[in-house]
Amino acid sequence: MTNPTTPFSWQMPTSTDLVTDLPADFEVFGQAVATSMADLLGGTTGQILAKASNTDMDFSWVTNDVGDITAVTAGTGISGGGTSGAVTITNSMATEIDAKGDLVAGTGADAFARLAVGANNTVLTADSSTATGLKWATPSGGGGKVLQVVSATTTTTVTNSTTTYSDTTLTCNITPTLSTSKILVMISQNGGQKTAGNAGNGLDMQAYRGATSLGYLTTAAAYTNTAVIFTGMSFSFIYLDSPATTSTLTYKTQMRNRVVQASVSIQEGNETSSIVLMEIGA
Repeated sequence: MTNPTTPFSWQMPTSTDLVTDLPADFEVFGQAVATSMADLLGGTTGQILAKASNTDMDFSWVTNDVGDITAVTAGTGISGGGTSGAVTITNSMATEIDAKGDLVAGTGADAFARLAVGANNTVLTADSSTATGLKWATPSGGGGKVLQVVSATTTTTVTNSTTTYSDTTLTCNITPTLSTSKILVMISQNGGQKTAGNAGNGLDMQAYRGATSLGYLTTAAAYTNTAVIFTGMSFSFIYLDSPATTSTLTYKTQMRNRVVQASVSIQEGNETSSIVLMEIGA
């Protein structure tokens, strides 16, 4: 047996072998075939034969996990698919998105398109003239609506013995959401006014946005001697401001005494003063 077959190298009897050698030759041949085909033995119902390695005739029996799917077809909003091998499908709606805040909107039956994110403080509005039927727009029809309310209080007694305005510790911050908004300022400055030092002494007060005066809140307690005079009082102030900004704003009050070498106080006795700020849509 000198003529091996290809590609398995099984030994075959040669044409010159004696008849008496054939049984032995065929036994060698059969054993070679049985050895090569050993991996094809066994298996259970439902299993399928799979290659175990890249070695010739190396197989194993495995459970069929392929199923009976013969094709994957992409539907609306999906791309990819295939009829053989590993297939990939992609969510086409997701791939439409390019940036943070983007939306995917319908453009018709089984059709869609990307709507890019709008500018800060704009609102999503229906508009049939656009491809998606939507658009980002500045809020309209909101005039007079309260968009936000903030407030603050103080009970700190503050004294000023000069004619220069100084803070009363009543202050409040607000950040408008729209530059077109107005800010309604409401102040109630409560407490006693204690005056001493000169005849004609009194308390002057102003409301401010930052360093800009919004108006005066003024009272005067005149007297003709140097005795301390205490006057219970309450200032009220309402003002509709138009700051035209979306930056943070500080509203506050300041006070001074009216004459030189005198002294006045606010929140005397630690009474509560308050400020309320309302953003009003224009």
